[in-house]
Amino acid sequence: MSNLGRNKMGWALILVLCLALSVGGCFRRAPKEAEADKEADVVVLGGGGAGLAAATAAAEKGASVILIEKAAFLGGNTVLAGGAFNAVNPELQEKEEIKPAQRAELEELLEADEDEFGDFKETLSTLKEQIQEYLDSGQTTLFDSVELHMIHTYLGGKRTDLEGNEIASDFELTKTLCTNAPQARKWLEDHGVEFSDRIDTVIGALWPRTNNVVGMGNAYIKGLTEAAEDKNVEIMLEVRGRELIVDDGKVVGVRAEDADGKELTIKANKGVVMATGGFGANPEMRSKYNTFWEDLPREAKTTNSPHITGDGIVMGEKAGANLIGMGFIQLIPTAHPETGSLFSGVFGSAETMFFVNKEGRRFVNEYSERDILSKAALEQEDGLFYIIVDEKIAGDQDLETMEERGDIFVADTIEKLAEKMGVPPENLVDEVKKYNSYVDNQHDPDFGKESLAGKVATPPFVATPRSPSVHHTMGGLQIDTKARVLDKNGQPIPGFYAAGEVTGGIHAGNRLGGNAQADIFVFGRTAGENAAAGQ
Repeated sequence: MSNLGRNKMGWALILVLCLALSVGGCFRRAPKEAEADKEADVVVLGGGGAGLAAATAAAEKGASVILIEKAAFLGGNTVLAGGAFNAVNPELQEKEEIKPAQRAELEELLEADEDEFGDFKETLSTLKEQIQEYLDSGQTTLFDSVELHMIHTYLGGKRTDLEGNEIASDFELTKTLCTNAPQARKWLEDHGVEFSDRIDTVIGALWPRTNNVVGMGNAYIKGLTEAAEDKNVEIMLEVRGRELIVDDGKVVGVRAEDADGKELTIKANKGVVMATGGFGANPEMRSKYNTFWEDLPREAKTTNSPHITGDGIVMGEKAGANLIGMGFIQLIPTAHPETGSLFSGVFGSAETMFFVNKEGRRFVNEYSERDILSKAALEQEDGLFYIIVDEKIAGDQDLETMEERGDIFVADTIEKLAEKMGVPPENLVDEVKKYNSYVDNQHDPDFGKESLAGKVATPPFVATPRSPSVHHTMGGLQIDTKARVLDKNGQPIPGFYAAGEVTGGIHAGNRLGGNAQADIFVFGRTAGENAAAGQ
């Protein structure tokens, strides 16, 4: 047989084999992308504070916006939060007198070595000049600055995990957060969110710069939902993102699924914003990534919404995103021992908090960071402790009903309170006496509490049982200051943005109390605006 004949037979055999194969055969073409069921300039995944901020900001820039939320309601973790918002606020802070311990902390920073502050070296140098000028002026009102907020964020977040890996806050992200937090507060006010006229320190904030929203976390959701709807943002509830659509390296949409299991393809002409939160309610992911806690039980309770399960982190990683800080998980010390929730009991700001264990003994500086407080609490018997306050903090709350629910113990004397708590009365009486003297003298020789207030002196006296609970996952998608998601080479992934707890790097290994609300609105707004601009 000639070579030509053999070649013809060979090609014929190949053709037969190809036709015998499944659809496409040897000459398979790239599958044609399914037509979109929905289309908008910007698609936002997640209907919590960060997602609503992004959707509103994008719409205000003239973009058409679709927001999808897998729950049957908006709010995410934001609606469950107390609403504490850290931002430098001279107008309110100048109404407060600086305490001796706070002044001493500023003086200690003057002695700090800039070379130990890494990328924050120049920030500390600038802060030292500010502090010296403040001290020389003889002012007695509360000092604060963006630089002090940055240094607190750095000190609060720099941590080393069980494997010896050290993490610290990204300098540029921290600068962006602290610089823009005051403007974000004003932006929220412009959208109907009301703040109180006082400044205090939410637990783990390290300094009195906590702005308190009226109506707690729900106030943010209400204000931004109304703003988003006013700008014609299309909100789709019970729609869960399943996979990001990537075309030639650019994120161009999302494949999703509704409550009935119907698949949806939503196209984004300019950008996709991931704002689905962390993975605090996902025990499997917590166990997979945790490298910070020696013993974090799989069944550990959480303050999170059950919908906060890390979906966006998984989708983002599959689309090429780099993950950062995933091993660090924050516990909040002051959760309900049985439910893990935040909103029960009676206690004030960090200055007024006074903790005792089941022996009636104080065991920690209550003004410390949240991970330090949680570790100290877990070392106590049953991981349980009590927050003790008096009538000044309790105010006109319905203590009788709260005690009937089992949320608190109430008594007219410290001895009777101890009996109800089941702690040795002599120990509690002794600790209260000592703590009151420390408040009077503005000096805590036992634990070095930097800001002391809230004597336990006037009945009724109240004890609220507390125990640590999973609160915030520190790691997530790596972003830059424009809220663009970065790949493993540190380059922005076109069309892909993220904000909120789904991201990592800003707070490093431990988030300051009150920094999360500032974070979600600073970067949520940034993500929305840049997605709308296609930048």
